[in-house]
Amino acid sequence: MRKKPLRRSGGKKEKTSVSVPAPERISGEERTRYNIFWCASECAPFAKTGGLADVSAALPQALARRGHELTVILPFYNWKMNPLSLHYDDMFPLEVPFRGGVFRCRVRTLRPEKGLTYCFIEYDRFFDRPGLYDWQGASYGDNGERFIFFSRACMELASSLGRKADILHLNDWHTALCAAYLKSPLYRENPVFRECRSVLTLHNVGYQGDFPGETFACTGLPPEFFRFDALEYYGRLNLLKGGIALADEVNTVSPTYAGDILSSACGCGLEGALRYCAGKGRLRGILNGIDVKKWDPACDKFLPAPYTVSDMSGKEKAKKALAEHFRLSYETSSKKVVPFFGVLSRLAFQKGLDVLADALEGLLPRMEARFVLIGAGDPHLQWRYTSLMERCRGKFACHIGMAEDSLAHLLEAGCDFFLMPSRYEPCGLNQMYSMRYGTLPIVRSTGGLADTVKNYDANDPSSSTGFVFYDLTVPALQNTILWADSTYKNSFGDILTMRKNAMSTDFSWDRTAEKYEEMYRNAHQ
Repeated sequence: MRKKPLRRSGGKKEKTSVSVPAPERISGEERTRYNIFWCASECAPFAKTGGLADVSAALPQALARRGHELTVILPFYNWKMNPLSLHYDDMFPLEVPFRGGVFRCRVRTLRPEKGLTYCFIEYDRFFDRPGLYDWQGASYGDNGERFIFFSRACMELASSLGRKADILHLNDWHTALCAAYLKSPLYRENPVFRECRSVLTLHNVGYQGDFPGETFACTGLPPEFFRFDALEYYGRLNLLKGGIALADEVNTVSPTYAGDILSSACGCGLEGALRYCAGKGRLRGILNGIDVKKWDPACDKFLPAPYTVSDMSGKEKAKKALAEHFRLSYETSSKKVVPFFGVLSRLAFQKGLDVLADALEGLLPRMEARFVLIGAGDPHLQWRYTSLMERCRGKFACHIGMAEDSLAHLLEAGCDFFLMPSRYEPCGLNQMYSMRYGTLPIVRSTGGLADTVKNYDANDPSSSTGFVFYDLTVPALQNTILWADSTYKNSFGDILTMRKNAMSTDFSWDRTAEKYEEMYRNAHQ
């Protein structure tokens, strides 16, 4: 069915001409300027549950600064976004073919800076809910329909805008279906998409968009897309698997994770599809960056005092403020300052926090150090840490719930060490935030943690930035915590060297954006 011309709220007919941008000189070197449609289920500060939101906020901005045209397409979550009181630049209707009919929704737009536009798909039946994907731990039963609709809406919106699309940048299972749409008869002859390529970023292959096979009917795709080499997975619809099979380029958010997911231990059942993708040269790992302006101890409004590599006195003030907030003593009765260990995380099996709880049971009675945890998630883990706080007051404190920015920044700055004993970690951002603040990570060597933290070398700490262990066992984690504690007490000069190393490491998005440009060029070859 041919679509009627889209009309904006003012009644003016939308232009349908297709413009083809030519290569132009950007930042002193020859690069193609791409028209990129970034499709994601969340983006800070509008809606966030994890690292995907941070990446969706920072990477499009970095790419726009480098001369590309970015259109970020997101669901409009009323519960999350109405309280933000945003002033939209435009609102217009959009018709989306879905389940044999046409669903009418609305698009809200924001244009905060040159080259960057946010488009929010507003459809209350699917997105006016208190949680993005679940509520009180239970996933919404219609998640398949919700994000199939959203993926189709992304395609219809890009088509309606009439500008030639160069890249569809898809993120996780929620928008992976767009890779199938792009190759389908529904869109492949559309002038907007004729030269478009799709890129799929895997932020976590543990979440796949796996639904009953009958859900495939909602996609509107021809039956040949429900096959083993596309969207079908043991008789079920697997949206992430379809994206891996059909996207022109696939990447993970760290180099090591790109290798990890080829094994059964980390591939979460998709290792076969991922190995095939890697064998075709379509899989790579690109390390995430962080927002170095937001996470900067030299000008962080949430800290009691700023500090820099050359003057870290403000870090001790942050430590005192953190101790006061959690009602922990900053020093022992003999006036000896003790190290602080921090955790800021989802309480989930992936994060290895069940092992940490076991480790702390044995460590807290025999250590003078203080431990602070902020997080929410698994009810059993929440109970374990709350119980641990009741039994070890003065040494361990926790805040069950999502941290406000002010508390998160204070923990990153106020701790001496940051604990991330993950079973697997696609990239991890908190270890990079911590290093930016001179807080040394204690991590298991996996995924992005292995790529970002350089293990302490007592003989030559000149490049060390943290403490690394390998086996996720209680003894291994306990021994590493005790190793860090002993270094703090007996070799504090090494701690200062490591802090300077960590704070001087470049985790900016500009470095990462160059890698994504290379992937876009490869997709078009």
